[in-house]
Amino acid sequence: MKNLRNLFKYMKQYSIYAVLAILFMFFEVLAGLYLPYLMTEIVDYALPIGDLGLLRKTALIMMVIALGSIIAGLINNYCAQYIAQYATANLRSDLFKKIQSLSFRNVDKFKTGRLITSSTNDMLQIQNFFMFLFKGIIRGPIMLLGGLILAIKTSLELSSIYIVIMPLLIIGISIIMKKALPLFTEVQERVDALNDVALENVNSPRVIKSFVNMKYENKRFTEKNEDYRVTSTKANKIIAYAMPAINIIVNLGIAGILYLSAGLIENGTLVNNGLADAGKIMAFFNYNMQILMGLLMLAMMLIFVSRAEASAKRVNEIFKEKIDLTNSDDSIKKFNLTGDIEFRNVDFSYVKDGNNVLNNISFKINKGETIGIIGSTGSGKSSLVKLIPRLYDVSSGEILLDSYNIKDLDIKSLREQISMATQTPVLFSGTVKSNLIQGNEDASIEDLEEASSNAVAKEFIDKLDDKFDSKVQKKGNNFSGGQKQRLSLARAFIKKPSILILDDTTSALDANSEEMVKKNIKKLGKETTTLMISQKISTIMDADKIVVLDNYGNLDGFATHNELLEKSNVYKEIYNSQFGGDVVNE
Repeated sequence: MKNLRNLFKYMKQYSIYAVLAILFMFFEVLAGLYLPYLMTEIVDYALPIGDLGLLRKTALIMMVIALGSIIAGLINNYCAQYIAQYATANLRSDLFKKIQSLSFRNVDKFKTGRLITSSTNDMLQIQNFFMFLFKGIIRGPIMLLGGLILAIKTSLELSSIYIVIMPLLIIGISIIMKKALPLFTEVQERVDALNDVALENVNSPRVIKSFVNMKYENKRFTEKNEDYRVTSTKANKIIAYAMPAINIIVNLGIAGILYLSAGLIENGTLVNNGLADAGKIMAFFNYNMQILMGLLMLAMMLIFVSRAEASAKRVNEIFKEKIDLTNSDDSIKKFNLTGDIEFRNVDFSYVKDGNNVLNNISFKINKGETIGIIGSTGSGKSSLVKLIPRLYDVSSGEILLDSYNIKDLDIKSLREQISMATQTPVLFSGTVKSNLIQGNEDASIEDLEEASSNAVAKEFIDKLDDKFDSKVQKKGNNFSGGQKQRLSLARAFIKKPSILILDDTTSALDANSEEMVKKNIKKLGKETTTLMISQKISTIMDADKIVVLDNYGNLDGFATHNELLEKSNVYKEIYNSQFGGDVVNE
């Protein structure tokens, strides 16, 4: 329960509903315990002497109590549902905010499938616990304790049966729960793995279909699905065995009560006016059912608690995850970047103590310069630019922006002054406008038109029926690859940043559109420092300087196009592969 207790704070603001739920639940349980006593009055006193007045009076009281019990049950159910829904909604919202605050390295650790499962399936288990807490968890012990006290009061002799039944039930339930808890944790882990495969397939349908890889992916999914089925079956099999086992013990208890009752009637202990005390026997049976219902509720409670505890542990692991990329205590919040960038002996690895992706990188960029970045696939180009907005932190060395160590700057203020567009553009469902103003929420229609013109996107936006208000489907599926890249560029331009990072963002554009984008980037003037990653020398050859990385993440050159043709072997190899023949200085 330790992990669940950490989440109780989400119910505090609904304490009024909690009090009401408990009060009405008490009334409902007490009503259930009092009704058998009234039935004894009828059987033992009203019926034997034919007292119809007592019979009607008692029946009327029973009807009122039963009606009150129903109303109390409805109110209890409403309050429990209210608390469960709202408390879980607040918990889910906080979890989402926490996930958003995680660094890329933190997300890499948990994996996407795990984060999705915790936001959905784990939340459902916790919600069920919150609801059952006020409907069953408290009710069970009250019914058990109240029924036991009244059963003993009704017949101490018959109550001796519980000396045998209770230990059997408690031992059986304890064994079941001990085996079930680790399996419920494993079930959630299997859901994570299932989600990972499903997400990969949903996000990459073109690759799978173009390589006719459906059979392999079906096999992967089937394996994960089977793992989930086997584990889930094991967990549910234990629960399935629990109910029959409890029922057997319960039925043995009933048989035992009947046997004891016969003996007590025979020796005259359970006799009223020379006849078997039917009222007392009926009352005892009713209290016995209350006790057994309480025990069943406790068993169900332990099942809910076991599943919810496993989910709460996973949720708390995310909440407790230390974000490895945070502001320093005295971070600088107010600053205006001009665009000077300096890398000093920078090493970087995605995994702590893992192999470096970048090694001892040092160079300096002046404000307003346009810098090209090139290298073979896997040379660390994208990794290098991700360090500038602090999507990751350097493993060693330092990055300076306007002579400030990047770690001394407030992350939010830093990222507000940097724009980044990636090779694979990400668009969100909404409108063209809602996607573009992510770069600047206060952008005017003039800003939208200017940014889209610079990205060569206005020409197709103007052809849309609703222009900037045109719908964008999930992931921008109603736009072509080139159109999505241009919208992504427009979103980056509209921010009017001090530093603009373009990670191969013109790869899907035709030569004419790419040339127009390059010219428009130059129009940004000396107010913006631009870094352009590209696989093509033709895209970056006019840059003020070019960063060249080799296959091992080392800096092979930092100079102009012509200088690199003389000094950088890596650059010359790329040039020859793209243009053919020997190098010719331009």
